[in-house]
Amino acid sequence: MSGVYSLWLVPNRETKAYRRLSETIGELAAAHPDAPEFEPHVTVLGGIRGDQDRITKRAQHLAEERRPLELTFTTLQCSTTKHQCVFLLVQPTRELLSVHQAAVQRFDTDGGMYVPHLSLIYSDMSIDDRFTVVESIDIGSLPGGVDADELAVIETTGSVPEWDTVATYEL
Repeated sequence: MSGVYSLWLVPNRETKAYRRLSETIGELAAAHPDAPEFEPHVTVLGGIRGDQDRITKRAQHLAEERRPLELTFTTLQCSTTKHQCVFLLVQPTRELLSVHQAAVQRFDTDGGMYVPHLSLIYSDMSIDDRFTVVESIDIGSLPGGVDADELAVIETTGSVPEWDTVATYEL
């Protein structure tokens, strides 16, 4: 089966930090009609095209070479794209950038500019509304970081509600 896939670092689901991020994503999605709910994650590499079996095997090998990552959030920001509407910027550590670079090489793709982040809302809202959302979030109520202990392969063909986790691998 061929499609479009992304590799995500997923925070430990058993933690208070994961639950708080999930709650925030859900609250923002409920407050904005075009905003879907999604799982908290930091994308390692997106836009991977090809055969699902080949992609999952390569992702498994990548995960086997890695350990859980401690991800630190540096600031709350917004951007001009739907999937980077409002997000927590992630400190670009050597370990995180190494995972991204290894994925780029393993999937033989041009990873483009990598800005690690954890999105809190996906939306096509106006720039003014994005800044309003940023100002409405109590940054002190959000975790300062997360421990990512899983690499997930997500089929991202179609709209966000159609996205599907096809494999997960422990780091």
